[in-house]
Amino acid sequence: MSGSKYLAQLVAAAAAVVAGFATGCGSGNNLTGPGGTAKPVSLKIAAVDAISPGQIVVFMASASMSDGTTQDYRGKVAWSASPTSVLTITHDTGVATAQSVGDVTITAATSTDLQCCSARITRTVLPPNTYRLTGRVLESGLAVQGATVVVLSGTGAGLSATTDSAGAYGLYGVAGAIQIKCSKPGYDDIVKTFTATQNDVLDFPEAHQTGGIPSLAGTYTLTLTADPGCPMRAQGNVAPLPDDFRQPRIYAASLTQDGPSVTVTLTGSQMVTGQNQFTGRIQSDSIEFQIGNNNYYYYYYGPSGGVAERLSTTQEFVFGGQLHAQRSGSPIMGRLDGTLEILFEPGNTLSAQCVAPNNQVTLTRAAQPSRRR
Repeated sequence: MSGSKYLAQLVAAAAAVVAGFATGCGSGNNLTGPGGTAKPVSLKIAAVDAISPGQIVVFMASASMSDGTTQDYRGKVAWSASPTSVLTITHDTGVATAQSVGDVTITAATSTDLQCCSARITRTVLPPNTYRLTGRVLESGLAVQGATVVVLSGTGAGLSATTDSAGAYGLYGVAGAIQIKCSKPGYDDIVKTFTATQNDVLDFPEAHQTGGIPSLAGTYTLTLTADPGCPMRAQGNVAPLPDDFRQPRIYAASLTQDGPSVTVTLTGSQMVTGQNQFTGRIQSDSIEFQIGNNNYYYYYYGPSGGVAERLSTTQEFVFGGQLHAQRSGSPIMGRLDGTLEILFEPGNTLSAQCVAPNNQVTLTRAAQPSRRR
């Protein structure tokens, strides 16, 4: 059969598919185009459910019009696919080729001058008669990133995936009775059997560290030392940190713990209420803390969260970022990749700042008073 005849058959078959995901757009009171012609008010995408690697698929687009009719819009929309490593699609025809296993999102959008519309649909590319298995790896309810989930036996043996920051994994191409292992250095291996008869979910909520989780709760002294590489000159309109703030700053602190989750609270009266805590996670080889928000770096505009110390009625010192720490004997020592800054009130105007990767933080357990016999 010629390629053109084969493609024509695909288009005819795809036109019969009615399942799809649609999104509409509001068109206000302007429901007609030039000359009173009807305008599209919503789009729907349709395609086959099962797609195999290497398969050619035609995605169809239909538009609901302002006059109540439905029109074929496959050649009137712009098509895109993400990620293209799973499936590629022609921009103007909706003809797609599955490249590899995985999940893909297909989007169709009309031209911007029509002020409408867009729609998207998701599909999973899999070998025939196989399924997708997804899940999360958790330790005491917290995500375990960087764990390897591998199929040991059964259909899909050898498939593996690495968990992301949410502890999530995805295996594509399993079926029937399979055996799966979850592993990560510093953690005990977990092996499970499972029967895959559909796209399904298998979690590993029982992940735990081989060496156990140390008890770190207690009273500490926190010492913060600015990165020696902090700029000595003004950056735009923002002054460099004064010399006093390049010297170690010392705070009273307490650490509470719930399994691998820890919270550090700075307890001095000079600390700003609501901005005197940060949280962390005990890993098998480190402790990772987040001080303030992930998107902490706001040059010239002040912080987004962070720990705040009140210097006077009009000034605050704030620090935050990602603290990568390790236990070195009793102290907890780490590198703060983040921001140190001085804010002037009112308006939290940024007056001095250092954004640097090697600020140092040390948490030293406070000495306990000796007991007399």
